[in-house]
Amino acid sequence: MDLSLNISSALRLLGDSSKTQCATYQEVLQKVTEDLKNDCKAADTTALENHVNDDGVVIQCHSALATLFIEYVRGGHNTSVLTSSLEDLNWPADRIAEVVREIESCRHLIHSRLASLGTYPPHIVDVDWKLNYQVRSSAGQEGGGAMYLVTLHTEESQGKRGKVTFSCSLAELSHLVTRLRQATRCIQKYANSS
Repeated sequence: MDLSLNISSALRLLGDSSKTQCATYQEVLQKVTEDLKNDCKAADTTALENHVNDDGVVIQCHSALATLFIEYVRGGHNTSVLTSSLEDLNWPADRIAEVVREIESCRHLIHSRLASLGTYPPHIVDVDWKLNYQVRSSAGQEGGGAMYLVTLHTEESQGKRGKVTFSCSLAELSHLVTRLRQATRCIQKYANSS
């Protein structure tokens, strides 16, 4: 795993049993696991702020360990990659085993949280349509016949609603429906094969 210099140095410090007491290490590990399991917008580090004399080192270690957890899950790495990364940072075997156990216990939850982040294209939740006839134009020319006014009601990832409105002829509408059916069959075939 590629980690920045700041993250690596904070992890090296957290893994060093001569510089980070076992109780502090356990507290940071427990707090990171809680923060990643709980549904919160930002980590509440007030419990870690009682380590005033360390100039925020414990909070840096918390951030570094949380970053390690997220990068491990995001990259889809196996435990051997995590173990070798922590061994490269001179972590003792007992602390590596604890971190591996904790990260595996919340791997699926972190993965689902990562999947819910970001922006997604809106998806269609409803359709309204209306048939309009144009017999003659304002210039007196004969019209083009039937036109369909279609409104697609969409919903984005945060629940915001939107509308996409377009008009088309019967041939264009039937072509659109055919393409959508083909896409549906393709997705169903893919879903059944996996």
